Amino acid sequence: MGSFLIVMNSPDKLSVNKPTSIWKRPVELKFGKLLPSLGKGAIDAATLNWGGAAKDGVDVVAALGLKREPSQIAWLLIQKSLLQAMGDLAASNHTVLEGRQPDERLLCPALDQVLETSDLALDASFFQQPAQLPIVEALRAPYQVWLQAGGLEEALAQSISYRLPAYFVFALNREWAAEREVYGVLKAQFDTPFREAGEREQRWSSYLAWLQRWVDEPLFSLEAFSLKQVYVPLRAYYDLEIKEKVSTTERVDLVKGQLKRVVVDLQTELEAWLRRADKDDAIRVICGGPGCGKSSFSKIFAAACARRGECRVLLIPLHLFEPAKDLVEALGNFIDQDLDGLLPPNPLKREDAQPRLLLIFDGLDELAMQGKVAAEVAQQFVIEVKAKLMQFNQRDTRLQVMITGRELVIQSNANQFRNSQQVLHVLPYFQSEKEIKQHSYLDEQGLLGQDQRQVWWQKYGALTGLNYAGLPSELNRDQLREITAQPLLNYLVALSFTAGDLDFSQETNLNNIYADLLERIYRRDWERYQHRMLGDISREQFIRIQEEIVVACWHGNGRTTTVGEIEKHFAASGLQPMLEIFQERAKTGVTHLLTVFYFRQSEVKGSENTFEFTHKSFGEYLTAKRIVREVELIKSKLILHDNNYDLGWNKQECLTRWAMLCGATTMDHDLLSFIRNEIVLRDHEQVTQWQRIFCYLISTMLCEGMPMENLIPRPSYLKECRQARNAEEALLAVLYACAFVTQQVSKIAWETRVALGTWLARLQGQRSSWDENSIAYYCLGYLDASQQNLSEINLRRANLQWANLQWADLQRANLEGANLEGANLAGTILAGAILAGAILYRVNLVGAILKRAILFGAGLRRSDLQEVDLDGVSLEGVIFIDEESPEPSSE
Repeated sequence: MGSFLIVMNSPDKLSVNKPTSIWKRPVELKFGKLLPSLGKGAIDAATLNWGGAAKDGVDVVAALGLKREPSQIAWLLIQKSLLQAMGDLAASNHTVLEGRQPDERLLCPALDQVLETSDLALDASFFQQPAQLPIVEALRAPYQVWLQAGGLEEALAQSISYRLPAYFVFALNREWAAEREVYGVLKAQFDTPFREAGEREQRWSSYLAWLQRWVDEPLFSLEAFSLKQVYVPLRAYYDLEIKEKVSTTERVDLVKGQLKRVVVDLQTELEAWLRRADKDDAIRVICGGPGCGKSSFSKIFAAACARRGECRVLLIPLHLFEPAKDLVEALGNFIDQDLDGLLPPNPLKREDAQPRLLLIFDGLDELAMQGKVAAEVAQQFVIEVKAKLMQFNQRDTRLQVMITGRELVIQSNANQFRNSQQVLHVLPYFQSEKEIKQHSYLDEQGLLGQDQRQVWWQKYGALTGLNYAGLPSELNRDQLREITAQPLLNYLVALSFTAGDLDFSQETNLNNIYADLLERIYRRDWERYQHRMLGDISREQFIRIQEEIVVACWHGNGRTTTVGEIEKHFAASGLQPMLEIFQERAKTGVTHLLTVFYFRQSEVKGSENTFEFTHKSFGEYLTAKRIVREVELIKSKLILHDNNYDLGWNKQECLTRWAMLCGATTMDHDLLSFIRNEIVLRDHEQVTQWQRIFCYLISTMLCEGMPMENLIPRPSYLKECRQARNAEEALLAVLYACAFVTQQVSKIAWETRVALGTWLARLQGQRSSWDENSIAYYCLGYLDASQQNLSEINLRRANLQWANLQWADLQRANLEGANLEGANLAGTILAGAILAGAILYRVNLVGAILKRAILFGAGLRRSDLQEVDLDGVSLEGVIFIDEESPEPSSE
C-alpha cells in the first residue's frame, strides 16, 4: 500500500509522523471506486468532460468520510487536481481525440496501481515546485497507455501526456483557489510568521503556473503537441555602425562608418540584457513581419523567465489592452478585466510593487487598432512606457520592458529607440548564402550556418509520429523557400502537407499552396481571436481587399505603395465601400489594414510614407489573382454588352479598364508564372472563352490603338506611351497563358502582313544587352502568325512553341536558341535565318526554305527535312532526334 507523508523538520515544516494510509479508512475506497463518486459522470468519454468531477470540496470530504487531517486533505487536493489536469488535457485535444472513446474503466486500475504503490512525501517545497511531485511523473505512463488504448497513435499520445505536469500545476492552483476553506488547513500547517505566503504571492504563483501551461497548450486544436515542444530558438540581428576599423574572428576587416547586421541568438541576447539590469538601457523591441515568431517567442521567453525566478514577468497581449494616458492605470484596467482571476495584482502600483519586474507587451501593431491613427496610438504608448521606465528606475533597475511589433509600426517609432541594439529584428529559419552576403551580416557565432527548417521538421516529425529526418524534399524547393523560411507559414505548410489535401510534388501548382495559406491566414487558425481590423469581413472581401492593395504596390515599384495610391485604386475599382467597413475615414482605415498583412514601412515618397509588401511571391500571387479576376470581369461585361448595348462594357471600355490595371508596370516572368498557374485552375471552357475574347481585344487594339485618352486623369504623353505598351504586352501575356491551358492556336486578325513585326518591335524596344528580351517574346507560343512578314526580326531565345508560322517570311531572322517545338513551319521562308541552338523538335518543315540557314546545334528529326530546300545548308553539328526515342543524337 502506498502512503502519504507530510514532513516537518523545522519550525516552518510539519513534524515527521507517518499518517495512516488514506486507503485505510472506515470504508476502504480505492481510486477506481472513488473516481465515479466524484460528481455525476466524472469522465464522460464521449464529450471528454472531466470538469464535473468533485465541484464541491466540502461535500466530497463529508461524502468520503475524510477527517480534516492535513494528510487526507492534501491527498484530496492532489487527487482532484490530477483528475482535473487529465481532463483538461484531454479536452484541449478534443479534435485529436474526436471519434475515439477512451474507456475510463481502463484508466482507473492503472492509476490505482500507481497511487497504491507510491509513497508521497509532502513538504514546503511542494508549494514551490508541485510539478516535480513524483506521482505526477509516475502517472504519465498509464495516462499515455490509456490514450493509446483509445486508438491514439503512440507519438501523439506521448506528446499529450508530456504536458501533464504543466496542466497539473494549473489545476492545482485553480482547485486551491476554488476551495480555500477546505485546503486552508494545509496552508496553516506550513505557514510561519516568517513565510511570505499572502494573497499576492499566491496570485503570482497561479500566474506562473498559467504561463507554463500556456506554452504547453496545443498550437491548433487539431494538433496533439504544444508550442513548447515544437519551438525552435529564433535568431535576430541588430544594426551596428562600425566606429573604428576592427578585425573579426571571420578575418573580415570592418571599415569605420560601415553598417553591419550583428546576428545573435534572440533568447540568449535578451537573457544577458535582463541580467545586466542597466537602468539606462531597460527597453528592448522585437521587430519582424507577421508569422516570424514574435508572439511565440514572447510566450516561451516569459515562461522561461518566470520559471527561473530572477524577476517577476507579466505578458500583456496588446490586442486585449486599452491604452490610457497613464500606464499604471491602463495596466490596472487590463488586470481588472481578467474574469478568470489568472493575473497577479498590478505590479506597477506602490502597494503591489515588485523588486524586479519584466513587462512584455506583445503586438504593438495590435495596440494601434483602437480607433485612432495607428502611428499616433503606438507612439503615445511608447512615449508613456519610456517615461515610466525613467520613473521606476531612478535609483535601481526595478522595471524592464520588452515590446514586440511588426516592422511597419516599429519603424514609425524608430526615433524613440536611439540605441540600435534596442531593436532586434527577427530572422527567418533559413537564408541563402547570397542573402547573407547581400545583407552584410556579422555572424561571428556562425548562427546562420544552420538551416532551422531541418530542426523544426525533425521535431514535428517526432511529435506526429511521421519521423521526418528534416524538411521534406517536396518542400525543399526555391519556389517554396520564402514560405518555409517563415515559422508560421512553414507551420501552415506542414498542416497542408501532412493533411494530404495538396500535392507538393515538383508539378504542384504553387497557386494551390498559396490559396490554402491565404485561407489559413484569414481564419487565423493560430490565434483564438480574429484580427480586430477584419471584423465581419468575409473571406472573399478579405482576399479582394488584399488584391487591390497589392496591385497598388505593383503599380509602384513592384513592392511599395502609399495610402493615397491605395485610396485611388479602391475608388477606381468601385471598392470604396469596403474601406468603410472599418468605420473610419479612408486614410486611417487603410493604414490600419496595412498592419494586418505583410507590409512594412519603406522610404518617404513626396509627403507620404510608403509601404512595402514584404513577401514578394505572396504579392505576385495576389496580383495574378486580381488580373485573372479582371479577365473574367471583362468577359462577363463584354458578353453582357453584346446582348444589350445599354449594359456592360464595349471593347473600348474593356481596353480602358485593362490599361488602368496593367499599364502602370511591366509584367515579369514570376508574375506571368502565377497568372498561368491561376488560369490552369479554371474551367477549360471558361479559359477558351477568355482566349477568344483576348484575340478580339488585341485585334481591336492593333487596329484602333489603346484608348489611353479615356484615362482619368489622362497621363502625360511619355507616361501614356509607356502605359499603353505595358498594357498591350499584358494582353499578349494573358492570351499566351490561356493558350497554354487550351493548347489551341490563338487567331488574331492581323490588319497587315507586318502588323505582328511592328507590334513586337514596339514591345521589345532597344535591348540594353544582347540576350535581353521583353516578356512578350516568351509569350508567342500557340500564336497564329501565318503569312506574317518577320524578315530580319530578332527573335533570339523567343518562345514560339506550337506557333503557326506557315508561309511566314523569316528571311535572315535571328532565331538563335528559340524554342520552336511543335511549330508549323510548312512553307516558311527561313533563307539565311540563324537557327543555331534552336529547338526544332516535332516541327513541320514541309516545303520550308532553309537556303543558307545556320542550323548548328539545332535539334530536329531527320524526317522533318523531307521536301525541304537545303541549298547551301550545312547539317554539321545538327542534333537529330531519333524517331524511336525522344533522346537526341548528333552526327
